[in-house]
Amino acid sequence: MFPLTQVKNDIELDGFHSIYYFEFGKDYYHLPENHDYWEMVYVDKGEIIALSDGKSSKLCEGQAIFHKPGEMHAHTSNGEVANNMLVVSFSCNSECMTYFENKSFALDKTLKTLLSLFLKEAENALGKISNNYYDKTPLDFSNGKFGSAQLVKFHFTEFLIKLLRGKADMSSNISDTRQVSQDTLAEMIVAYMKNNIYSQITLNDICDNFFLRKSQISIIFKEYTGKSPMRYYADLKVGEAKKLLREDILSVSEISEKLNYSGIHNFSRAFKEVTGFSPMGYKKSILSYTKTE
Repeated sequence: MFPLTQVKNDIELDGFHSIYYFEFGKDYYHLPENHDYWEMVYVDKGEIIALSDGKSSKLCEGQAIFHKPGEMHAHTSNGEVANNMLVVSFSCNSECMTYFENKSFALDKTLKTLLSLFLKEAENALGKISNNYYDKTPLDFSNGKFGSAQLVKFHFTEFLIKLLRGKADMSSNISDTRQVSQDTLAEMIVAYMKNNIYSQITLNDICDNFFLRKSQISIIFKEYTGKSPMRYYADLKVGEAKKLLREDILSVSEISEKLNYSGIHNFSRAFKEVTGFSPMGYKKSILSYTKTE
């Protein structure tokens, strides 16, 4: 018989207080606050200013910051661009958490992937991620999918461990050369789509640009993103439209024209298909978060 070897948890999360994914306009601001638990803020898109105990720092897309328990903090848009933020507050009394005090991080692909897995599992656990800053309803995992709350804890713990190690040595799926090359190709296609966000490209354009058949691109892209190429491109365009609406500079018709939709009705239909809102309905709901003077 082999004796049992117990596993020590170097990081032990007690639980989560809140999980938000915000889409804010260029003038968003919230009053300084503090609380007796940790908070992590990740900038998924755009740019924000983080205020921590009287000091300010700029956080760009792909960067995260931690606020320790008791730290007075606030976040504000920079007045120029809209932003998307993932905010997670949690309790953890492990000694190693001192590493995160007064630190911000630029996340690599592995760390971003872990946050994506965390967010997906949080949706499975909660049903919906709140995007309302004033929603202080306690988290309820009781109706989530089997094991989802445990995976939420697992993915976030792994995220913290990778940050503590100071490197992203992802030990799982992406191991064979074929998968690496396919992921690299998919990333190149995504970059091509983003560079042509204000144009109107087709699947034939992508095939011609990358010298691949439609079936090859569809398979590679679906494995990497979970979506078809043109569905992903359509979602990118709507995402850019949402950002432009939140910046509140261009009219709906100007945004439709800027993004090269064939007409404002096609733009509105595509927008509502993705968001459930008309462009004006979305704009009104988001801009209700106005910057206080």
